[in-house]
Amino acid sequence: MSLPAVLALALAAQSPPAVAVRAAELLEKGRHSEAVAAFTAALNKEGKHSAVYLGRGRAFAAMGRWPDAIRDFDEAIRLRLDDAAAWKERGAAKAQLKRYQDAIEDFDRAIQLKPDFWEAYVERASAFGNAGLYVRGVADLDKVLEQEPGHLRGRSLRGAAYFMLGDHERAAADYSAALEMKPGDVRLLLARAAAYSQMKEHRKALADRDAAVRAAPDMADAYVARGGSYHQLGEHEKGLADRTRAIELSPEMALAWSARGNTYYLLGRFREAMEDLQKAVRLNPSDRDAVELLGKTRQRVKEASGPAVAVEDLPVRMREGPMPQVEVRVAASEATVNPEAAEEYHKRGRTLLQAGDLNGAVRELTEALRLIPRHALAWNGRGYAYLQLRRMEEAIADFTRAIEVNPRYVNAYRNRAAARRMAGDAAGAGEDLARAAELGKGR
Repeated sequence: MSLPAVLALALAAQSPPAVAVRAAELLEKGRHSEAVAAFTAALNKEGKHSAVYLGRGRAFAAMGRWPDAIRDFDEAIRLRLDDAAAWKERGAAKAQLKRYQDAIEDFDRAIQLKPDFWEAYVERASAFGNAGLYVRGVADLDKVLEQEPGHLRGRSLRGAAYFMLGDHERAAADYSAALEMKPGDVRLLLARAAAYSQMKEHRKALADRDAAVRAAPDMADAYVARGGSYHQLGEHEKGLADRTRAIELSPEMALAWSARGNTYYLLGRFREAMEDLQKAVRLNPSDRDAVELLGKTRQRVKEASGPAVAVEDLPVRMREGPMPQVEVRVAASEATVNPEAAEEYHKRGRTLLQAGDLNGAVRELTEALRLIPRHALAWNGRGYAYLQLRRMEEAIADFTRAIEVNPRYVNAYRNRAAARRMAGDAAGAGEDLARAAELGKGR
C-alpha cells in the first residue's frame, strides 16, 4: 500500500476535516504545493492531527524543503509517539541533510515500533552506507532481501555497499539481479561496469558502458567511463574521443576535463594535458588528483626538450569516471586507485587514532580504503578504531578484510582475537591467537 493510501486511512481514523482528505489526494497526484496549502488549511480549521502533519511533512519533503518537513514530522511524532511511519519519514529527511547518525536513530525507533518495516531497513541501510558503515548496511539489506528478493532499491544499495567493501564479485551479482528487474538502467549498467573493472573484466565493463552510452547518448558520465575501458584495453584514441565527447556534452564537468587531461598525459601529449588539467582545477579546485597530475604535467612540459618518455613509464593512474550514484553517495570513483593520496589519508587516520580521535580516524581511513580497497594497513587501522569505539561487528569485519588482503598479517589476527573475545566469541579468539602465534614463529 502506498504511503498516500496509508495516510488516507490514518486521516479517516482520526476523522479530520474533508479538506485533509483532499490534501492527501493532491499529494498522491504529485501536486505538492497545493497539498501543502490544503494540509495547512486543515490544521487551521480543525486543529492538530498527527496524520495531517505527516502528510504536510511529506509534501514539504517532495519539494526538497527538508527543515520544514522535519518540523512537521516532529509534530506528528509528538502527537503520536507510536507512529513508525513518522519516525521513518523524519529519518529520511535528516539523511537528506547529511545528518546520518540522527537519521539512523530515527530508523532504529521506526523498526522497534514495527519490526517488519522493510522500507525503514532500506532507509537505514542507505544512511549506514553514507556514514561509511557498510557492514551494518549489508546486514539490514540481507534481512530485506530475504523477505523481498525483488526489492530493486535494496538490491542496488547492497551492490553499492559490497563495492565499497571491496567485494566486487558480490557487487556485480547484485547489480546483475537489479538489472534483471530493471533492464537497461543506465546507472545500474555503469555500476556493474565499475565492479567488472575492479575485477579486471575489462571487456565486460566495456560492454556495459557501451550499452549505457547507447541508452543515454547525451550522458557525459557514460562517455568518461567508457573512455576508461578503452584505455584499459589499450584503445587510447577511442578513449580520447569519448573524453572529448563528454566535454562537448558537459563543458562545466571538471571530471571530463581531468579525464581527458589524464588521457593526454598517458599519450605523452603534455601541453594538451596541462591545458585540460588547468581547466579541471579551475572548475574543481578540491580535486587532489587533478592538482597532483597538473604538477607532474608542468614538470614534463619543462623537460620537453629532453628525451621522450615511454608511455608505460608514465606515473599516472587511469581515470575511468565516477562510480555511479546508486543511492550511496560515498561510492565515489571506481578508478580512484591513487597510492599517494590513499597514503595521505592513511597517515592522517593513524595520527588521529594515536591522538584518540577515533571518529576522525574512521573518516580518514575510510577515504584511504575508498581509494585503495586492498589496503591491509588501513583495514586494520579502521578496525582498531572500531574496536576502541566498542563497535565489534565493524571491527571484526575490518580485521577480516585485512587478513583477506594479507593472510600473514599477525597484528590483524591479534586484533580480531581481541574483538572476538569482547564480542563473546572465545573460541574464535583462541583460533586467531593460535594463528598469530604460528605466524609469529616464522619472524
